[in-house]
Amino acid sequence: MANFLSDRTALYGQQEMLRVDGVGRTYERLHHDARSLARGLEQFGLGPGSRVGILMDTSHQVIDTWFAASLLGCVETPFNTNYRGSLLHHLIRDSEVEVIVCDAAYVTEVRRLVGDSLGLIVHGDDSLGAPSLADLYLDPTGWTAPETDEGGVILYTSGTTGPSKGVVHNQRGCIRLGQYVAEVGGYGPDDRLLNFFPLYHQNARYSGVMAALAAGAAIDLESKFSSSGFWRLCRERGITVFNHLGSVLAMISSASGEPDAAKDRDHSVRLAYGAGASLRDREEWRDRYGVELLEVYGLTEAPMAAVNIPGSGCAPGSAGRESALFELRVVDERGRPVPAGSPGDIQVRPKTEDVFTRGYYNNDRATVAATTDLWFTTGDRGCLTADGDVFFAERAKDSLRRRGENISAWEVESVLVAHPHVSEAAVYGVEVDGETEVMAAILVEDDFADVVDIADVVRAVAADLPRYAVPRFVRRVDDMPRTPTMKVQKHELKSQGITPDTRDLTKEK
Repeated sequence: MANFLSDRTALYGQQEMLRVDGVGRTYERLHHDARSLARGLEQFGLGPGSRVGILMDTSHQVIDTWFAASLLGCVETPFNTNYRGSLLHHLIRDSEVEVIVCDAAYVTEVRRLVGDSLGLIVHGDDSLGAPSLADLYLDPTGWTAPETDEGGVILYTSGTTGPSKGVVHNQRGCIRLGQYVAEVGGYGPDDRLLNFFPLYHQNARYSGVMAALAAGAAIDLESKFSSSGFWRLCRERGITVFNHLGSVLAMISSASGEPDAAKDRDHSVRLAYGAGASLRDREEWRDRYGVELLEVYGLTEAPMAAVNIPGSGCAPGSAGRESALFELRVVDERGRPVPAGSPGDIQVRPKTEDVFTRGYYNNDRATVAATTDLWFTTGDRGCLTADGDVFFAERAKDSLRRRGENISAWEVESVLVAHPHVSEAAVYGVEVDGETEVMAAILVEDDFADVVDIADVVRAVAADLPRYAVPRFVRRVDDMPRTPTMKVQKHELKSQGITPDTRDLTKEK
């Protein structure tokens, strides 16, 4: 990391590199502040191999802490700032951090969970009886980073179906990921990226900040996402690329109102990088806004396993083809490759050193269970065509079984969102009298919110579904519960069960 930052600064020193909520810094200032804080953290007692937790919202200081820890060769763990109680306690305990650099807003909860058993450095308030992060910025003149290969990061998976697992990556792999994102996206010094995701997430860190560094580009980090203010922000800042996940594209389009040829093309955005876009999203963003979508398939353990680069000839609607970083195959339940076009479990294997996870921290059993001959079982299902196009089907754990039949939640959702009045759908199982029944939560397009009957929507698409897969229960929602990266939290919907506003369609025939 030390050589990477020095190299970037030598090339682009006075160019603006980073803007957080409208406040900018140059490459040179970023490098200076990272070295300044690194020196202070070193005097605090941190060095190669030290384990540092980071519990901070998007700010310049969280970037400084990340880079300073990296310069020192620490193993840093960014914690999800939405976690409280047992969820946060699990991350702190499992990662074995020695010190937590923490925003003042989270100090009370950290102390409640761990007391005085860990070191604490506080950002934002000097009156909380802990060392202040601001006081650790020291003059970096003459300071040199230690020569070490011990540095790395532990990124925790979302843990929506069980305890979060710590995914270990080394610094070289994180840098290589940023370089590869910049390479396939064609990023350069004239680009300005936009990212709304939190900095404990791989998207913002390595597909955002690290990719901008690799390209000599600038990046704007915004702590809050506004679909209604998206295009205004892009025009004001001169954004050329933005990152998305899940339903973000649909949310922006919905907030944009009716198509307006002049207004829809009044921006400098050329590319959207992300995952989870539908074929309808891709066509709309190309035809309406003039923006191409660079779609990727990957996971925390194996980022960018497949890429769908605009103009590359990948099949429409696919997640693309295996990337330069990973091999990809689809296998049956015994781990045997299936014929082209047949469904199965997606596995990936690294083509190059470092980009693949080093394993799950403190969880050798999970590491061994997920890999065979370096083939990593992703937990996703899909198919691989003869041309090498990957079609994602579903999370293996996101399926349900009703009366002996396996039902793909993704397939049912795809049929529902194909209805012109449906913006988004989430399908999951609910227990009724000991049996699993299919339930759907449906988000209706704003323009039709007052006129659409969701029961009529289900009836309209029922012909495109196996009878056993047609939702029996349906409810209309104003929004879905989401993670900070905009993924729908189905476990939360499922925990709500059959709500008072749920309709049983078997009683409405």
